[in-house]
Amino acid sequence: MTESADLMRQAEAKDMLADRFDGYAKNLELLLERIKTGSAGGPVWTGPAAQCFDNDFLTRGSEVTRLAEQCHAAVRNLRRAASRLREQASLPRSPL
Repeated sequence: MTESADLMRQAEAKDMLADRFDGYAKNLELLLERIKTGSAGGPVWTGPAAQCFDNDFLTRGSEVTRLAEQCHAAVRNLRRAASRLREQASLPRSPL
């Protein structure tokens, strides 16, 4: 396999991993949107257990948000690395 082909293969692998992390981030964000103790019409779950859940969710929700942000950062880094690999692959090679 030529060096250019190997670099392109590495770039493709990074893009595939970036796609996976992008999906993880979207799933985490969707999870945060779907978990609620209330609805537009008002609370559907009340009482001490609901309050405890809401308090825990605020803490855990910020952790999940941070994790989603880290996934997005990984996507950006992987795409940047893939782009650099493609640039390297397109550079002319000197004969040995």
